[in-house]
Amino acid sequence: MMAVIPVSPLNSAKSRLSEFLTGEERKLLLMNMVMDVYGALEDLDVCLISKDDEILNFSKELGIIPLKEEGKGLNNAIKQAIESVEDEEVMVTPADVPLIKKYHIKEVLSKSKRNAIVISPSRGGGTNLLLLNPKDVIEPRYEGFSFLKHIDEAKKRNVEVIIYDSFLISIDINTPEDLGEVFIHGEGTNTYNYLKSLGIKILPKHSSAGRFVIKR
Repeated sequence: MMAVIPVSPLNSAKSRLSEFLTGEERKLLLMNMVMDVYGALEDLDVCLISKDDEILNFSKELGIIPLKEEGKGLNNAIKQAIESVEDEEVMVTPADVPLIKKYHIKEVLSKSKRNAIVISPSRGGGTNLLLLNPKDVIEPRYEGFSFLKHIDEAKKRNVEVIIYDSFLISIDINTPEDLGEVFIHGEGTNTYNYLKSLGIKILPKHSSAGRFVIKR
């Protein structure tokens, strides 16, 4: 089993956090999230694919197999990574789900079966974990409401869909409010420790317009 972590270039990482974190802080946030995701996946062979040499070198230092992205777009990057590995099964996990745990991976692996996908949705309708058995059982269809796209792709190919619903996996970090979830649920993670080091705090927000007030 090979796990694939696709990562966008560091200079464009997490642009929706740009009013809250500097470019350097967003880069370091991403690196800490990669460490947390790798911590959940480390019992597997893990490959990180990116155009960014800095994150590729960083991943190599962690013990991850670095793969230089050659094409354009997330789906092409994932297809490149899938085609480059010899493993029959492949799991795709984004770099920005720092609350994922080893027990999640163990449970997902226990659900894997031939001619099936195991899929975990994000809160926004994306795909935060996708296990392909075999690796070419469906085409990756990331971006947009990819959770529904992947299910539709599987149905068209008569492939079984196994949904692994996890609140912690559903949390991907894209906005300042998302950081609040890390403070509530992520104590002990690299991401939590890094955000604390920046002096970030969260306060409850008693209104319909969001759950937290995020302050520095």
